[in-house]
Amino acid sequence: MKLFSNLPSRSRRTNLSAFTLLEMMMSVGIYLFIFIGVMVAIQIFGLRVYTLAATKLSATAGARKALNQIRDDIRSAKTLQVGTLAIAGSVSSFAAIPNNAPAQGNALQLFPTTNAVPYTIYYLDTSGATNYLRGYTKTSTTTNLVTLAGYVTNTIVFDAEDFQGNIVVNNPKNNQVYKMELDFYQWEYPIAFIGGIGLNAYDFYRLRTRICRRAID
Repeated sequence: MKLFSNLPSRSRRTNLSAFTLLEMMMSVGIYLFIFIGVMVAIQIFGLRVYTLAATKLSATAGARKALNQIRDDIRSAKTLQVGTLAIAGSVSSFAAIPNNAPAQGNALQLFPTTNAVPYTIYYLDTSGATNYLRGYTKTSTTTNLVTLAGYVTNTIVFDAEDFQGNIVVNNPKNNQVYKMELDFYQWEYPIAFIGGIGLNAYDFYRLRTRICRRAID
């Protein structure tokens, strides 16, 4: 005699679903492709940021060095004259700004003592294709010419101001503040080759400082 003979029989096997080996291999391949792509993109971005930062640092290093040197010379100078070069690149053509004229120009002459020699002239040399900021020092026995910065684009580099920042007339006073400004350009991608004129490959910088003599007579 069978109990519960009317109950239907149940299957002992249940349906199970899973990924096949091919699907697993495709999933892993897609994941690795995305992962490698992201890592390469991050590396390229990092290299680009490093290149831009290194270029800016190298571009401004010379100008900052020039600013520091000229700042120290102005602070220790006895007499200063803002002027211009009548002949581009010719230090002998330096002429101080006349009295009652705005004291601004592309050159600055400094006398460390009350004597006519030694003296130093910092000037913008526009005689070539590249505008260089140069320093010319003359002593009783020697002369020395150094290049401090390149690719300068502004023509007015030096001026004399009052305490409010107004350009004064060339009537030398002890309390004048001397401003120096350098606007220059540098190739943004120094290791790349860019066809054509490549105007977008240049980056522009500006450095500006104001200095006053340390010793006021």
